[in-house]
Amino acid sequence: MASIESTAELQLRRFLLFGVAGRLCACDLEAVREIVSTRTATRLPGAPEWVLGIINLRGTLVTVVDLAVRFGAGAGASKSIVVVEAAGKAFGIGVDEVRDVQAVAEDALEEVDVQRAAGGIVRGLAHVGVSRAETALIVDVDEVARQALVL
Repeated sequence: MASIESTAELQLRRFLLFGVAGRLCACDLEAVREIVSTRTATRLPGAPEWVLGIINLRGTLVTVVDLAVRFGAGAGASKSIVVVEAAGKAFGIGVDEVRDVQAVAEDALEEVDVQRAAGGIVRGLAHVGVSRAETALIVDVDEVARQALVL
């Protein structure tokens, strides 16, 4: 049985949970700037297939990526764009649904091996929900930025 002291020492990390191509995903809440409704992106010549293009967000050009394509599931049915910031740059992730924000204890997180890392963009797994019954892929927004924005 855990003492009050050891329970208080557990570190909690806050994640935004969202759905992409039938997968539950998460990203650090600190990286999230805002969530906007989906819009048509202007395709960039020579960009990877999973980079949808750019949108104009209140006068700022923002690159939008489709993680469904990056995961190999075909084009997603994005209903929202989660605008995140990594390496000082903002970019958007097209998502099918935005679920909620959850605080997750460090002991509910696990690392993934190279084969399950989806080319480096999945940093780990988070066991979420009341009984930790659901597993979310933790998206590494810094790595997505490196690959999509060619930083």
